[in-house]
Amino acid sequence: MGSVARWFTRRRWAAAITGTLTYTSAELQALAGDNCPLPRSVRKTLFTFHLWRPTRYRQPAELGHESRKHSVGLPVREMGRSADQAISIGWLNTQSLRNKTGAVEELVRDRSLDVLALTKTWHMDSDDVCLRLATPPRYAITDVARPPGRAGGGVAVIFNKSLKCSRVPLPTSSTFEAICVRLTSACGQFVVLNVYRPGSEKPTTQFFDELTAVFETLVIYACPVVIGGDFNVRFQLAADPDSRRLGDLLSSFDMVQHVCGPTHRCGNTLDLVMTFADCQLEAVTVDPPGIVSDHALVVCRLTAMNTVPTSAERLVRGWRHADR
Repeated sequence: MGSVARWFTRRRWAAAITGTLTYTSAELQALAGDNCPLPRSVRKTLFTFHLWRPTRYRQPAELGHESRKHSVGLPVREMGRSADQAISIGWLNTQSLRNKTGAVEELVRDRSLDVLALTKTWHMDSDDVCLRLATPPRYAITDVARPPGRAGGGVAVIFNKSLKCSRVPLPTSSTFEAICVRLTSACGQFVVLNVYRPGSEKPTTQFFDELTAVFETLVIYACPVVIGGDFNVRFQLAADPDSRRLGDLLSSFDMVQHVCGPTHRCGNTLDLVMTFADCQLEAVTVDPPGIVSDHALVVCRLTAMNTVPTSAERLVRGWRHADR
C-alpha cells in the first residue's frame, strides 16, 4: 500500500471514529468473514483506536494533542507528566544506612531519582534518625525495619512526594524481607517490590515457595510491576543450581531479569531488577561497585504512560425536584 493510500486509510478511520462517517448494520456485517483476513499490521493499527470504548473516550493515535483538543467527543485531560517522560528507579544495598545518610541523600538528588529502593539498611524502627537524614527535601520514605535478632536486614523506599504512595500487603515470609508499594503519578500507577534475602543463608525450597507466593499477588495488577533488590543469588552463573532455579521461577511467571554485569565488588550479579514480559524498561544502568557500598547502584527507567480515564453511565431520578 502506498503512502497516499495509507494516509487516506488513516484519515478514513479517524473520520469514522469521530462520527463523520456512519455505516448500516448490513454494511458492517458484510465486512465479516474469513475470506480476506486483515494483515497483522492493519489489525494493530485498528487496535490503537480503542474501538471498544465509548466514542467520547476514544483517542485516535494519529491525532496529536492539539487535534484532540478541538475534536468533537474527545475529552482532554491535562496530565502532570508528559507521555514521553519516565520514572527513574534506583536500587542499592547500603550495607548499613547509618554511616551513609549524606551519600544516599546526595545520590537521590544528583541522579534525579524518583524512587530509591534500599536494602540492608540496618535500621531498628521507623523512627530511626538515619531514615530521616537520608531522605532529601520533597521526598518521603516508607520502610520495614530489620527483624529482631537478625544481624543485617531492613528495607526502605524513598520516593518523590509528587507520587502518591500506598503499601501493598504481602504474604508472610521468613526467608527474606520485602516491602511493596503502589505509586501513583499523573501519568498512571506502577508497583515497586523491594526484596532482600540474607546472603549468609543458602536459598532453600521455602525461599522459592515464599517468593512464588509473593509473585502470585502481583500478577493481578493491571499496571507496570518492577521487582528488584538484593537476592544474593549468583545470577551470572547459568550452571549454578540456585541461579537456574530462580531463572525457572521467573520463566514460569513470564518475567524478565534486566541486570547484566557484576553488582558486587567480588564480581557477582546479586542485585536484580525484574518485570513481567509486557513491561519494558527504557534503560538499566549499573554503577561500579564500591562507590557508596560494596554493592553497585542499579538504576532503571520505567516509561510513564498516560491512561484514559474510565467512565460509568447511570440513570438516576431527580429526587431534588420531586413533589414540586
